[in-house]
Amino acid sequence: MIISVLTRRLREGKTYADSRAAWKPEKGFGIPTRVVTGQGLEDRQEIVTIGFSELDPDDVPAFLERVGPQEKARHDRIDEVIEPEMTRGFYIQVADDDLTNSKPPD
Repeated sequence: MIISVLTRRLREGKTYADSRAAWKPEKGFGIPTRVVTGQGLEDRQEIVTIGFSELDPDDVPAFLERVGPQEKARHDRIDEVIEPEMTRGFYIQVADDDLTNSKPPD
């Protein structure tokens, strides 16, 4: 599982709805992928996306080559509503804890 965390900032005068419309891909990635999006509580212009892609690290280069053209078009749309500065990180999942219960995991 690859986890991606991206923090972006809306351009002046743009809304989350503008960002969402630009962000939505025209077609799926062809692998199980889930993305959770959040908007800042204190700063509504800040948007964070956390993506979970069932992808082996060794398969990342081939995946990026395959989805590159569609992602270029999508990122061109996103650039119109998001400031150019972005914080980005990619991680390999090492745990998945359900903290619903009162006892923390070991």
